[in-house]
Amino acid sequence: MNPSFLPSLPFHLSYPLLFGVLLVAGMLGGELARVLRLPRIIGYVVVGFAFGPLATAMGLGSLLDEARIFVDLALGLVLFDLGRRMDVKWMRRDWTLAVSGIAESGLTFLVVFYTLLAFDFRALHAGIAAAIAMTTSPAVILLIVHDNRAEGQVTERALNMAALNGLLASIIVTILLGSSHLDARMDVEMAILHPLYLLIGSLILGGAMAWFARVVARAVEKDREVHFSLIAGLVVAAVGIATLLKLPVILALLAFGFSSRNDERGYDLLNVNLAPVGRLLYIVLFVITGASLPLPMLAAGGVAAIAYVAGRAAGKFLGVMLLAPVSGLRLKQSVGLGLCLMPMSSLALLLQHDIARVYPAYAAAMSGVVVGAIIVMEIAGPIAVHFGLKLSGESMPDPEERMESPHAA
Repeated sequence: MNPSFLPSLPFHLSYPLLFGVLLVAGMLGGELARVLRLPRIIGYVVVGFAFGPLATAMGLGSLLDEARIFVDLALGLVLFDLGRRMDVKWMRRDWTLAVSGIAESGLTFLVVFYTLLAFDFRALHAGIAAAIAMTTSPAVILLIVHDNRAEGQVTERALNMAALNGLLASIIVTILLGSSHLDARMDVEMAILHPLYLLIGSLILGGAMAWFARVVARAVEKDREVHFSLIAGLVVAAVGIATLLKLPVILALLAFGFSSRNDERGYDLLNVNLAPVGRLLYIVLFVITGASLPLPMLAAGGVAAIAYVAGRAAGKFLGVMLLAPVSGLRLKQSVGLGLCLMPMSSLALLLQHDIARVYPAYAAAMSGVVVGAIIVMEIAGPIAVHFGLKLSGESMPDPEERMESPHAA
């Protein structure tokens, strides 16, 4: 007989233990990747690839479902930070920034959409998958920018355009969700009201959180540590409220960050650095993303998944290069910017996962293609950003590289 004071068997993996295991394993994978002169993110993702089958063997099922709270919190911080970086004043001064973002988003949608139609996928399914293709992983860009200590025109344009990509993709997916309701023989009211609720509700929630943040900021000390606690707490709360109200975390947090930055009273909130807490959650985010990507899906996606990746890359590069002559960017900078827009990771996976849950017909038709493409870009995307920043001349040399260089002072 087992004494009452001893733990009961079998053991259950608690969330704190799961978080700790994923964090330490991901950190070790990232350091190994750094030793191999690869972006740390690749190490996080490879650890996830290895952890996926182990999680299934432990009876965890879908790790994305089991640890969804970690994913939402990490993406919440990423999206808030990204929304806060969207500089409307810059877009007004330099119209090419917004037009480039809209152009590459729109061309990506069109190229991927017609590519999938050529593979005989239904128009609605192809449209949803093409909208997902518009996204650029903000977490990948932010982490590699931080690790490379990159700054400059290409870096800031890439971050602003990634935010625009996420916003446009979320809006189009929300609109197409209404068509999916009609396709599933639901009533017209559901097809109209549900997307409206998701879109308007997210914007109201984001704006309300930004208003509340400014009210509290005016009442507390103008201290970076105090404002860091305020912003981190409200981001977590916004994730919780969005989940409670069944609103998309992506739109709500982008709206929160955007409203915090682009307001005449924006000086109320200090511009604090969320990297210390963000780094921990980002590592876990990429490990979970890797673990949630079943590698056999790459074979299931087949030629269509490769065509999806190629069409997406063509749309983004074409959109950037079309505006290059009037945007003031040199050729190397334009190519570097195109490379920085390649990552397709957790944001795309989360959109795919959430759509598949409410629209099973789409999941049955498109999961292999979209998830297969995400698997390819989990490895290729971070490498593309790394080289894009180097090509544009905005990456600071690694200290070890400077020491080894024959031209080092």
